[in-house]
Amino acid sequence: MEFLSTNGARNTFMNKYTTKFIALCPINNKQIVYQLEIKHSEQIMVEKIIEEVGKYTSAFHERIADELFVLFGGEQTLTANHHGVVIQTERKL
Repeated sequence: MEFLSTNGARNTFMNKYTTKFIALCPINNKQIVYQLEIKHSEQIMVEKIIEEVGKYTSAFHERIADELFVLFGGEQTLTANHHGVVIQTERKL
């Protein structure tokens, strides 16, 4: 979303949502804490984000990132430490 400022310059506005959630590793059932960041020019209902991340009880990191991107779009970063290996996935249009 762009707006013209008082001097005629274009300004882009972005909303940023961050949350943490826990899911189990599908290989060894250990808990993994995920950090999700979504940047979007449009409003996303916080309750919808909470509802969707709460559905993940066990899944591969990359699958979670792909599914959340389909649901919310925008620019997303999903980060988690998987038993000493940090995985960070980025999705954007």
